[in-house]
Amino acid sequence: MKSFKAFTYTALLSLSSLALFSCEDSLNISPEAHNSIDDFYKTEVDVNQGVMAIYSNLLTLPTNSHWNMSEMRADNVVVNISLSVQRDYADINGYLATSQTGQFQSTWTNLYQLVYRANTVLDRITPFNFTRVPQFQGEARFLRALAYFDLVRYWGDVPIVSKPVTISEAKGTPRSPIADVYAFIVDDLKFAADNLPDTYAAADKGRATKWAAKALLGRVYLTMYGYPLKQADKLVLAKQQLGDVVAAEGRTTAVPTIAADYTNIFKTAYDNLYNIFEVQYISGTGGLGSQIPSDQAFQFPSQWSAYQPFGPDATINPNLFGAGWPKPDVRKFASLDSGYVDTKTNAKSGRTQFTKFLEKGTTAPTGQRDYPNNFPIIRVEDVLLMYAEVLNEESGGAVPAQALAILNRIRTRAKVPALSSMSKDEFRLALEQERRWEFAAEGLRWHDLVRTGRAIPVMNQFVKDNGVKLTRPIDEHDLLYPIPLQELQINPGFWQQNPGY
Repeated sequence: MKSFKAFTYTALLSLSSLALFSCEDSLNISPEAHNSIDDFYKTEVDVNQGVMAIYSNLLTLPTNSHWNMSEMRADNVVVNISLSVQRDYADINGYLATSQTGQFQSTWTNLYQLVYRANTVLDRITPFNFTRVPQFQGEARFLRALAYFDLVRYWGDVPIVSKPVTISEAKGTPRSPIADVYAFIVDDLKFAADNLPDTYAAADKGRATKWAAKALLGRVYLTMYGYPLKQADKLVLAKQQLGDVVAAEGRTTAVPTIAADYTNIFKTAYDNLYNIFEVQYISGTGGLGSQIPSDQAFQFPSQWSAYQPFGPDATINPNLFGAGWPKPDVRKFASLDSGYVDTKTNAKSGRTQFTKFLEKGTTAPTGQRDYPNNFPIIRVEDVLLMYAEVLNEESGGAVPAQALAILNRIRTRAKVPALSSMSKDEFRLALEQERRWEFAAEGLRWHDLVRTGRAIPVMNQFVKDNGVKLTRPIDEHDLLYPIPLQELQINPGFWQQNPGY
């Protein structure tokens, strides 16, 4: 199942420079090698490599978006360093970040480069009529929607770019309203769901399927139902998409039955077997591995890995790790460690850290950024719990039996007791807690809190409980990040900064 991974990243090496071409300042020289857009797209193989180059942009997504921008913003992680020491992650975690915070520019650039590559493929595929054209278009639009979904959730109004543009055109592109960005995402995902295959041959495992598109569309609709749009009509649309995926569970390899053993979800031996869509990583190939294990931890004993991580000077929030998380829950010890003794040096540590994506004792990596573990973007469990949320939201009061059954199915797999009937509001909080345990360190927590309207009270409690040195309460402006200063300076005065920054 590594062949798709290897091909994806080979394509990256041949196409990574394309974002530097096709601008108004480029030299009008046609090189002998296929290293410009105008000369590259000649065959179906070329187009396929162009699609692979879009996938390759996902390599940094788990770090740039899911960890640094989402997980670090929520209440699972507490930064320990003094605020007199500037670190982007500390500013994000402590609600002190500004438009000059470097992480914002890094994530913005990464996401728009993904959009650029998708637009390039969609533009250059137009003259072709081979059988896989709809598939390639569907993949490009799925990945573009994935990028815009992060962009709109982090920054609100953002520029919609649906085709390759020149520098002068880019400078004159306005920020589009949030509702328009979501409409653009929905259109892309509908196309993807209609044109992507149900599944792929083994050599292409890891590519986006129609089920990935439907699952992501369901998540988008559920987000539109919540904050900030609060569009009530999107609930039934979320139910339709998520319900289709739930009904397909176990009937296709693209929507597998959830793993009997929670820990197997994150092991390389089970890549592309238990999740609907994953970022593909492979070790030992020159910068094509994952750095997530290093991002999320502060120190490894020698028996876990030959390489030390470089994660933040932070710890796991006691209210996640502590007594509130039931002791028999297998997810707790699959997601984090509360200490170790190094078998070679006898050094001890009692500090908690996430080790969810580290296979202890692995010899595959060749460095800190070379772990082979895939990163899940869409899990079956996520779809199931979102579907239970929809069933509860549309209910008149009593929690539907199917919603409670789904929640208890997830709990039973985790070896914790089932819950009995409860009120609608109690079920909302139970789901919120279950998702926090199930998806810890996967970058979903912040987005869950925002869309359900729970971010402000939860994070103000986080500030109080952990002694975060913030002189003001967290408010609505904190639910979006500031537009990066570098982007505002490209065309001064054209875009307005987000309120409160």
